Amino acid sequence: MFGNRPFLKTILAFAATSFACLAPAAAQMTDTGDPEDFATNIEATPPPLTNPDIDPWENFNRRMFSINNTLDDTILVPAAKAYRAVTHKKQRKGIRNLLANARTPVIFVNDLLQGDVDRAGNTAKRFFINTTIGFGGMGDPAERMGIPQHSEDFGQTLAVWGVDSGPYLVLPFFGPSTVRDGFGAAVDVGIDPVFWVRTDAAQITRFSRAGATVITAREPLLEPIEEIQEKSLDYYASFRSFYLQARKREINNGRTDYEDLPDIGDFEEFDDIE
Repeated sequence: MFGNRPFLKTILAFAATSFACLAPAAAQMTDTGDPEDFATNIEATPPPLTNPDIDPWENFNRRMFSINNTLDDTILVPAAKAYRAVTHKKQRKGIRNLLANARTPVIFVNDLLQGDVDRAGNTAKRFFINTTIGFGGMGDPAERMGIPQHSEDFGQTLAVWGVDSGPYLVLPFFGPSTVRDGFGAAVDVGIDPVFWVRTDAAQITRFSRAGATVITAREPLLEPIEEIQEKSLDYYASFRSFYLQARKREINNGRTDYEDLPDIGDFEEFDDIE
């Protein structure tokens, strides 16, 4: 199996893309995008240091979390800083829009699997509008037309179907997840049409998109994540708590209010960070 180069390339691309989950999860922890507010929320409501019901594999997860942090500090943070240095924030926003548009087929399929026909229709409209008059997705005219962006994945679909999340799980490269959401991420890779195209151009596209996704997801969070590390009583426990709360809000499509949940914003709210 491991002598199969296409197989290895697929796994590496999947790992690179999944590692980016750490950053988008953190991006949803505050409604202001202000690092000070982000850190204050964590400091004001420190999560329990141990939670055997949610995190029975905590010792293992902490070790994996430490490995991910080392990779983040040595690879992702320098790359994200370099990316910020050579691009303007409007360019970065356009690239994020382009990557979000490329993921639309996965969102569309999950909308349908969840039985949300209206959302699926909006997803299809967004893809058509942004791909055509939005210059392939670099712009977001659909948003201005009243069709807001949303995100769906197969982990959310499984939750809608009544599948329990299972224990919290952290794996090298893959970042924070749960047993259900980890499986869902693998399925999303298979849903992506580009996964099934076996050409050199498609292979380049997969790697390029995976790398771009990682860097563009990490760049807006340079200051907020640094603030968490500095101010939280237990960085691992804080990140676990806020990740699980963010996923809970995502699964409910933002329709349910949780008193203990910070409002979830989107990447655009970090655009003022220079």
